[in-house]
Amino acid sequence: MSGAGQPSPEAGVTTGKRTVFALLATFAAGVLTFFPALRSPYLLDDYLHQSMVDGNFPCKRGPFDLYDFVNDADRTIMIERGILPWWADPELKVRFFRPLSSLLLWIDHAVAGTYPFLLHLHSLAWWVAAVLAVRALFRHSFSPRVALLAMVIYALAPCHTLPLAWLANREVLVCITFGTLALTAYVRFREGRSLRHAAAATALFFVSMLGGEYALAFGGYVLAIELGRAHESLGQRMTGMLPFAVPAAGYLLVRGMLHYGTAGSGFYSDPLSVPGAYLATAPRRLLILLEDAWFSIDATTWSSSTPFWLLAAILVVGAAGLARPMRRVIARLEPAQRATATWMLRGSVIALLPTLAVVPSARLLGVSYLGVSALVALLLDHAWFPAQPEEGKGELLQLAAILLGFAHLVHGPATSWLVGRQFRDTGDEFSEHTKWFAKRLSDPENADVVLVRGLVGQFFVPFALDPHGKPPKRWRILTQTGHILLLRTDARSVRLTAPKDQSLFTTGPGNLFRSLDRPFRVGDEVRVPGMHVTIEELGEDGPRQALFEFDEDIEASKTVWFVENYDGFKDANLPTPGFGKPFDP
Repeated sequence: MSGAGQPSPEAGVTTGKRTVFALLATFAAGVLTFFPALRSPYLLDDYLHQSMVDGNFPCKRGPFDLYDFVNDADRTIMIERGILPWWADPELKVRFFRPLSSLLLWIDHAVAGTYPFLLHLHSLAWWVAAVLAVRALFRHSFSPRVALLAMVIYALAPCHTLPLAWLANREVLVCITFGTLALTAYVRFREGRSLRHAAAATALFFVSMLGGEYALAFGGYVLAIELGRAHESLGQRMTGMLPFAVPAAGYLLVRGMLHYGTAGSGFYSDPLSVPGAYLATAPRRLLILLEDAWFSIDATTWSSSTPFWLLAAILVVGAAGLARPMRRVIARLEPAQRATATWMLRGSVIALLPTLAVVPSARLLGVSYLGVSALVALLLDHAWFPAQPEEGKGELLQLAAILLGFAHLVHGPATSWLVGRQFRDTGDEFSEHTKWFAKRLSDPENADVVLVRGLVGQFFVPFALDPHGKPPKRWRILTQTGHILLLRTDARSVRLTAPKDQSLFTTGPGNLFRSLDRPFRVGDEVRVPGMHVTIEELGEDGPRQALFEFDEDIEASKTVWFVENYDGFKDANLPTPGFGKPFDP
């Protein structure tokens, strides 16, 4: 017989069974929610990685270098082959220091590269590990019911869809797994100052950063924890941060010594190398990510033309509606849980700062979503399972619970499934288009291809034409736009003109290859092997007209001309000299 006040063995067994059932149910729901994403073919960088592993990338890459896309040493080779378009910044650099994630992908592609589903199952295993790590943090910090709610919200969130659909983005799950375990150890360390937990946190943060720079976002929670320890001196709090600060400093030092980072790109704004560009885009990106995290408003809802004031107004209204009920929920917690909820709320915002270096996307929210899911779970638990009946002021709390419950338990998982299906369908369509393209080329490996217009995936098409990622001998893309008018000026030249409200290529934050601070001007000339480009006219968004002069007569050369439309690739069929031809997408 158990002693008075002690749980019986039967109660412990029942609790254990419930825990196992809850975990299995969550994982089963996750598999159903993310199944379309798991069925995706290769996407984007996945084609480059297969090419690197098979030794067919224009520049040699090793097991730890799969995220080294463009660097100073081999940029010229990639321009000569046409892998980088003519408008690429002459100092473009896209290199990410992710040795652990790179090694895992290298092994995957080397062992089972022709079976993407097996690689997706590996990514799913990291999702399971991340969910378990998150559960451990929540269980340590909150009641079992709140921890369960928070775990379910986190597990099914749209932020996991792209890391599961896009194999190259698995690094996010690797960082989250080790980073969350490190954060739990760090919390234990700051609660009891155990050197064992401090050592564990240091080691785990270091491993998380080997997964990628995304792990730096955990510094937001570490800083928030220390900001909440006002009873300690500044020196004590600075010392307390060492388990994170030491591996972060080491990671950044090695990253800098090896010249990793990004430069010359509008898509990436490295705060260490281009702080001005980072600060210019950060406010807008922060608003978009906060709205996505809290209200499940996907970042793709907004375009580059959406006014900043509208984004700010939506966030202010949403925050104003949540502030009072959230404050009441936090105030009713026990002191220890109140402190935890406070640093999780603050940390969820600060954790976004490193992610503002890239164009907003739900995939960037994995670390910030730790705090968001915990706070949402606390509010739902307080509204749905009140310790005592609410009197007078419960309506606003119930309304907030309805809105957040719908956003995170209905709209969020539904979005995860729909977005996963979209990635799968887009990937399948891309694969079919490139298969047709490859068949149209009699000798893809030795082909000299000119693409009058390519769409968003043009950087990856050359590597998708061959199962082992062998790109054509030469690949040249002239524009990346919608409607385009081609005028054949003579035997060797064509003039391309875009509508007045468009550019010959994507400009602004979405431009992967050229930064905002390096715009073209009328009269600028670009010389690449076999082709000379002269900018003749600028529009509202950048160059809208350019003259392309080739070294050889177009008809006499072995160059093959194509154009990419929304329904795939087609022969360009150029007009004779002196005539023009429109190309609609």
